[in-house]
Amino acid sequence: MASSDSLADPVSVSLAEKPPVPEGDAPVVHERKRGRPKADTSASIDEAHLLQTAFAMFAAQGYEASTMRAMARELGVSHNLLNVRFGRKSELWKAAVDWRLAEAARDVEMAFATGASSEDQLRDLVHRFCRWAIANSDIVAISYSEGQQDSWRLDYLTARFILPFQKRLQRLLGDVASRRQLTPIGSGALMAILVHGVSSYFALGPLQDRLLPDQYGDAGNLNGDEAHADAMAQFLLAGLLAGK
Repeated sequence: MASSDSLADPVSVSLAEKPPVPEGDAPVVHERKRGRPKADTSASIDEAHLLQTAFAMFAAQGYEASTMRAMARELGVSHNLLNVRFGRKSELWKAAVDWRLAEAARDVEMAFATGASSEDQLRDLVHRFCRWAIANSDIVAISYSEGQQDSWRLDYLTARFILPFQKRLQRLLGDVASRRQLTPIGSGALMAILVHGVSSYFALGPLQDRLLPDQYGDAGNLNGDEAHADAMAQFLLAGLLAGK
């Protein structure tokens, strides 16, 4: 009868006879991960790009449908980075709104900073606002969606941005009205025309492309967004500054 040694598993024997690999010489196997590498440090992504991406998602999808996880995927960063930096979605929303609206307001607010007469300031403001509408459809979208229901977000927008601007507009309109005749329209109605009325022309580009071309006067000769914005500003001012 064969000894127990002769019946040993040949694989086990061959493994047992292999000399040990010296420490430090063993090959290192790296597991390759799928997808984009995740950035986890606060310095790994531009702040403006982060806030712009967040604001665009809030404007397009609404607050409730937007998630920090989806934003992290869009940015190519880890979900943890947004949690560490902002803590909660509400804080990210505030940061994105503060950044975007402050950036967009600079050009319009220059109308209040000139030494021109109040009427010239009003004219300049309307022209600036109509041109502002060309590139800020995302702000119009978020104000439209948030303006339809009571929420802490609507309170935040009105307290920090809308009411301060309206107060300055009211003072300007009052000053102009003390010197000449104005069409009796409230500041709230004027803001709605400027923000949502004019902006819809530029925000709804595919709809405008399907409308019939104009054949009368100079309307068919307007080329470019700025020319259309200036034409709408002149139209609004002609109605606002009645009697002149």
